[in-house]
Amino acid sequence: MDPIGIFSLLGSGFITVITLLCVCVSTIVPLGVTGYFLYRMFKNMNQNSAVLKTGISAPAVILNAEDTGTTMNESPQVRLTLQVNPAFGPSFQAVTTTFVGRLQVGMITPGAPVTVRYDPADMTKVAVEHLGTPVIRPPA
Repeated sequence: MDPIGIFSLLGSGFITVITLLCVCVSTIVPLGVTGYFLYRMFKNMNQNSAVLKTGISAPAVILNAEDTGTTMNESPQVRLTLQVNPAFGPSFQAVTTTFVGRLQVGMITPGAPVTVRYDPADMTKVAVEHLGTPVIRPPA
C-alpha cells in the first residue's frame, strides 16, 4: 500500500504523461540549442562569403583576437578586432570572425597584418581575405 497515497491520487496516466514530457524536452532542447549554434555559424560564413566576392580589398592590422570556442575540421574560429586602412577614406575598426588553419594560428597576434575585404555601404561587414602581407612577386 502506498503510505502517502500519491499514486492513488494522481493515477498511472499522469505518471506516463510526465515521463513522456521529460523525454520530449530532453530531446528537443539539445537539438534546438545545436540548431541555433549551427545557424549562427553558417550565417556568418555566408555573410563573409558575400563580402569576399563583392567587397573592396584593404590592408588591416589585428588589434585583438579571441577564440570563439568553435572548431570546424579541427580549425578554430577566432573573433578579430581589426584596424582597417583603406586606400581611399579614413581608417576604421571592425570585428569579424573567421576560421583559421591549425598551422596559421601563430599568425593571429595583435599587430599582425591581414588583408580584408569590406562592404563600403556597411563598414561593419568585413571578411579576412588572407593572413599576413601579400607577397608580390616580380615577373620572371
